[in-house]
Amino acid sequence: MKPSGLYIHIPFCTQKCRYCDFYSLTQHSIAQQTGFHPYHPNPHFIERLLQDIRFFKERYAIEAWRTIYIGGGTPSLLHPGDIRSLAAGIREGQMLPVEEFTIEANPEDIHEEWLAACSEGGINRLSIGVQSFDNTVLAANGRRGSKEKTIQALETIKSRWHGKLSCDLIAGLTGQTAQSLSDDVRRLIDYRIEHLSLYGLCSSEPLPETREDFISELLQQNTALLAANGYVRYEVSNFSYRDKHRSVHNQIYWKMEPYAGIGPAACGTLVHEDTSGGFTAAERFEGIKDIGRWMTAPDRTSVYTYERISRKTFLEEVLLMGFRLSEGINRKDFSRRFGADITAYIGNTLSRWEKSGQCRIEPERTYLTEEGLLFLNRFLVDALLELDTNAAR
Repeated sequence: MKPSGLYIHIPFCTQKCRYCDFYSLTQHSIAQQTGFHPYHPNPHFIERLLQDIRFFKERYAIEAWRTIYIGGGTPSLLHPGDIRSLAAGIREGQMLPVEEFTIEANPEDIHEEWLAACSEGGINRLSIGVQSFDNTVLAANGRRGSKEKTIQALETIKSRWHGKLSCDLIAGLTGQTAQSLSDDVRRLIDYRIEHLSLYGLCSSEPLPETREDFISELLQQNTALLAANGYVRYEVSNFSYRDKHRSVHNQIYWKMEPYAGIGPAACGTLVHEDTSGGFTAAERFEGIKDIGRWMTAPDRTSVYTYERISRKTFLEEVLLMGFRLSEGINRKDFSRRFGADITAYIGNTLSRWEKSGQCRIEPERTYLTEEGLLFLNRFLVDALLELDTNAAR
């Protein structure tokens, strides 16, 4: 298989943020279930990750890791020595250079030794979960950091880090105002970070319509603010300074290219193509959400679930992910994968949205306009409905 992305999930946190629904274990249960101790060496956990990475690379004959992303949870709880060991183990036998190697971190965990370990391990991109600079907002949402610690972290990174930097903010947090979010965005603009992600708050429970509208307004206002300061929106929630610092790894997700997911609750999708690049099959696997069993099971196939992805489901996911990108979907690539142009599948939807000025159909690509992206979910409902209608004929 051609070079693929690699996602590694570190499922540990010192405390759970109130808005987060990612799988993670908090400090009260970490040591009891796994023996993992934050900020201390945890060689057994690292070796388990490396064992699974080697297993999947061999099982699927993956040529090399094109990108690597260590997420969580809170990867910055890893000891510097463990970061070095994990990075060295991943790159062992790697014949091609890793194009992008990212690790997530909380601002309050940043220090010089940790940054040095990242650099020595070949990590060249940091993704910092700022979320907010407002101490009242941070406390209301269960964040353990502070404005002061975040500023200190950014100053340390500015003076000691030579790779790229991405920061996350969330619109719609409890206690947040339009002014506080715009202040947060301006502060990050002042640091001239290369990449910024601005996410609307997600909730497992439906939010009141008034709050959904408020979040939408926040996103529109701050998208405009970022654009005015040189940050190009290349995906619904992601901005690249002067469009020179797009996340290579995340584009693998959005373009439905192959990647492996390693660790408890980590998800991967491996795509198989024929010699001309046509879709033949896809397989999705996910680590079990049982850290005790994941740590101890001798048979590593037993700690991941497997699912075959049908051609129709894969096509649906290509639409769902591809139209998140400002560049939309490349028509030549789509035809190569599915044997026909995208207009053969959702042509009526594309034409209708183009007439309303919310979509563009060009010779090389089809995409939603800035206005169209505001109604992305509605567009996707229309597209999938037409896809189902055509499939039923």
